[in-house]
Amino acid sequence: MGYSSKPWSRLLLGAATLLLAACGTVPRELAYEPESALVPFKPALEQSGAMARWSGVIAEVRNEPSRSVLEVVELPLKSNGVPQQTEQSAGRFLAIMPGFVDPTLYAKGRSLSVLGKVAAPVDGKIGEHPYRFAVLEVDKSKLWPPVKEVEVRYVDPFFYDPFYDPFWPRRSIHALPR
Repeated sequence: MGYSSKPWSRLLLGAATLLLAACGTVPRELAYEPESALVPFKPALEQSGAMARWSGVIAEVRNEPSRSVLEVVELPLKSNGVPQQTEQSAGRFLAIMPGFVDPTLYAKGRSLSVLGKVAAPVDGKIGEHPYRFAVLEVDKSKLWPPVKEVEVRYVDPFFYDPFYDPFWPRRSIHALPR
């Protein structure tokens, strides 16, 4: 009958490739070409005017009359543009966004990815400690949904409960001894 699995395998391979490519793509809000021209966070203090895509967790939001200044704890980017949840950070940066951003939405602890132009660094303070902030004038941004913590419970497989009867619903009242 001449059935060949070759067209199906090609279709399956194409669908799998498309699915994997979709998982690793940066959202439209953060897209920039060429990707290789984007400046990583660490050497950005010396590269004013270059384009960069950075991400992290919001530490503070300050709204000024014509712009908003977000202090962000830098976290490395995953391939899809999401900040990688890790205990390691290369430092902090200021994301300068035009207009007003609502501090309730852009709350402390929310994940944020931004795309924009590197500006001259700014001296400031974290608490009483002097700090030199990298600055990014934001063109595009993506506020990620809050990370939900999942409670994991461990059930001991050797736990014994003398009152637990796994067959209770299936036993009939007539089967009980009289």
